[in-house]
Amino acid sequence: MSIDRDSIKKMIALYGSSFIGIALGFAISIFNTSVLGKEAFGDFKFIEMVFRFLASVVSVGVFVSITRMLAIAKNKIYKHNLIGVFIITLAVASLIGVVFLILFSFLEPLLFSNNLGPIFRKYALLIFAVLGGIALREILKGLNKIYTLSILGALPAFAYLSIAYIYSLNNALYLEDILLLFYGLQFVYIAFIIYRLKPTFNIQKSLIRDVIHENKTNGRPIYYGSLAGVATAHIVGFSLSYYIDNTQVGFYTLAMTVCSPLLIVPSVLGTTFFKKFASLDYIPKKVVFFSLLATFFALAVFYLFIEKIFMLFYSEDFYPVIGIAKILIFGFLLHGLGDLINRFLGANGQGKLLRNAAFAVGLVNILGYTILVYYFGVTGAVITKIIASGVYLLMMYYYYTKFTKNIKHV
Repeated sequence: MSIDRDSIKKMIALYGSSFIGIALGFAISIFNTSVLGKEAFGDFKFIEMVFRFLASVVSVGVFVSITRMLAIAKNKIYKHNLIGVFIITLAVASLIGVVFLILFSFLEPLLFSNNLGPIFRKYALLIFAVLGGIALREILKGLNKIYTLSILGALPAFAYLSIAYIYSLNNALYLEDILLLFYGLQFVYIAFIIYRLKPTFNIQKSLIRDVIHENKTNGRPIYYGSLAGVATAHIVGFSLSYYIDNTQVGFYTLAMTVCSPLLIVPSVLGTTFFKKFASLDYIPKKVVFFSLLATFFALAVFYLFIEKIFMLFYSEDFYPVIGIAKILIFGFLLHGLGDLINRFLGANGQGKLLRNAAFAVGLVNILGYTILVYYFGVTGAVITKIIASGVYLLMMYYYYTKFTKNIKHV
């Protein structure tokens, strides 16, 4: 596969926006930690983790199914009706998420050493923004709207940082203010993008059957894998909060933010070429080479500058994050490389293979985030992340070689 000029432009745009998004993410974390302090910041990240966990539970794989259908669809009317199905699914899944949040809000004070139940009830509707952001990234990938995808994370983040900073100059900001402003702005922007996609709702039974069939053969297996892999990764927030406190949740999630740039290279490549991957029998060598080269370059830059940059912008209360991030980064390196293969297999409808790999990762997560966190605290969480990411990469590579060998024999 030759990398055409349009793909290069889209890749550059997505890389550019990703780096801008990272810079904004760091700026937001610096602002939030300085405004909230380590205890309230930990509470904020715990709330965010619960929202994301439930968002991963209620989707049942339909968004992944619609993404692939959009990637291979040729008819424009068919595409716009698929987007209509996406919106209906998003509304229903979000309402289910609201119900789960309300139920959880009454159990939360009984299980954890905080009293955040009233906040979960009060802001349960914000799950529309959390789930909408996750789902919309999938749909835009299937539509190959890379430029729109490029600004999906950056623009709301910039708006939040600008408004929150200006407001904080003359007013105190509290946990609930930040929660409402951060996700409220995301909700507005997501609604605007959905409107711009021009969905239609002339949905025939045949289209519903197509979605159900795709979900049964591809989307649902990936969903089960997501529950095993992605959803179980959120267990760390629950276990750290339960065994220790939300301050440790804040430290660990902040370290995750610091390490996240290493996921950009393979993730952007996989997203940019997702539509092309659907018609290819293997990942082009140029894509693999560039992914490896850029990833290890990013790792070198990380170790050169992480300590100086962190100590420059964060208060001493958050210095424990540096040690966590220096080890945790290897988990992100392994996971990022696995993600590139994941995009290829997903574009080729290999949902069952992705599900099987995610089950193995999920088993590591469950055991590690319960047993290792109990005995070793945050260190146990870091070890679990590295082991789980290593298992993920190995299984992605195994299934990739298996898939390509089967193609050659067809």
